[in-house]
Amino acid sequence: MPPRTMNTNLERWHGLSSATISDALDRLGIAGQCPGIKPLDPGFRLVGHAFTVRYAPVGSVRGTVGDYIDEVGAGQVVVLDNGGRLDATVWGDILTEVAHYRGLAGTVIHGVCRDVARSLELAYPIFSRGATMRTGKDRVQAEAFRGPVSLGDVRVEQGDLLIGDADGILAVPLAQQSAVLDVALEIAAREGQIRAAIAAGTRLDEARRAAGYYELQRRRRD
Repeated sequence: MPPRTMNTNLERWHGLSSATISDALDRLGIAGQCPGIKPLDPGFRLVGHAFTVRYAPVGSVRGTVGDYIDEVGAGQVVVLDNGGRLDATVWGDILTEVAHYRGLAGTVIHGVCRDVARSLELAYPIFSRGATMRTGKDRVQAEAFRGPVSLGDVRVEQGDLLIGDADGILAVPLAQQSAVLDVALEIAAREGQIRAAIAAGTRLDEARRAAGYYELQRRRRD
C-alpha cells in the first residue's frame, strides 16, 4: 500500500473501543459494523489497515490458498473473504506463525479458521465466524488480492482500517477515517464527562442530559 494512504494516527484508535467507533459510524451514516465475526479470545485487540484476499470455490485447476502471506506488510490486517463459508478453512497454524513472526496486526475472516490453539498460544488476533478442522485445500482458492471484499454486508477495500475487540470487528473506509476518528473522540470525551459526573454524585439522567448523551449516536444531518 502506498505510504500516502497510511493513517499515521493509529495510536489514537487504540484508545477507543469498537462500541465507541460503532457509535461514530452510526452518527456519520457509515455501515462498517460486521456482525457475526468474533475474536477467538475476548482479550484480542486489533487495529490496522487491510490487506484483502477474496476466495472462490476451486475450478478444474487447483489454486493456492495462502501463499500471499509474504506480501503482507508489518502492521497490516489480513482480511479474507470466503463468502462466510463454515465448512472449509482459509487460515491455519502455519499462516498464524508466519503472520506472528512478520508482525502483522491480525486476521479477519468472513468464514472460519482452524488450529485455534496456536493463535491463543502466540496471542495472535484472529476474528472469524468460527472454527473447524476441515481444510480449504482443494475446496477453495485465493482468487483476487488487494481488491474489494465482503465481510458480510460490509464492503472492505485495500487500505481500509479494521478495528476489533471483545465486541467484534468493524471497518472504517480509508477516505473517512479522519471524520470517524474526530467523532469517536468526541463521543469518548462526552461519555467520560458522564462517568465523572456520576462519580461526583450526579443522577444519571442529569449527567446524560448535560453531556448531550442522546445526540451522540444520532445521524448527523449536514
